[in-house]
Amino acid sequence: MKSVLVLIGALLLIAEVQGEFAELASTLRTAYKETPAGVTLLHNVFKQVSTYTCQRKEADCVAWRAVMLLEELAMEGEDCSEPATSTLCSSASTLLQNQNGEAPAKGEILQKLYTLGTKLNTNDYEALNNIRNAVVSYVCGKSTSCAGLTRFVVQENQLENEILSSKKSADAAAAVAKSGDTPTVVEKSGDTAVDE
Repeated sequence: MKSVLVLIGALLLIAEVQGEFAELASTLRTAYKETPAGVTLLHNVFKQVSTYTCQRKEADCVAWRAVMLLEELAMEGEDCSEPATSTLCSSASTLLQNQNGEAPAKGEILQKLYTLGTKLNTNDYEALNNIRNAVVSYVCGKSTSCAGLTRFVVQENQLENEILSSKKSADAAAAVAKSGDTPTVVEKSGDTAVDE
């Protein structure tokens, strides 16, 4: 029962993260309107990272493709809620169809891309953040309108932290479910710890 509660908690956190993604997409769109060249530079740098990842046949190649599509959709203000009429929405639908053999339902493309995008290798976050911060620093040093891009970076950091938390919760739930044990809470010098 407790493992089910941990799993439900992880799923609720994932739903919360998806709401935060919508806010992040909106902020990216605003930043793109304010500083199109700067946001495009940042996106293109990560597009090269995505290409590199896929050329190396790394496990998170498809996740990178999903993230690149999400960014492009956000910059263009597309939500793919209508049948895939744009090139970006068609590309997203094809990517998702290739993953599970069926086309996503109307209005589910962004959600499914987001879910796929959360499968990026979290061990790379630190190096990727260093790259992002260097590009943003360069852009902001050259531009007078950097507030939107700075807000985007802050929100992206928050989203990454939420993804890391939800992955840890999901991993803990999976470990509990696999072991068949019921975790118990024990007190250690005033701190609460889970004993598995």
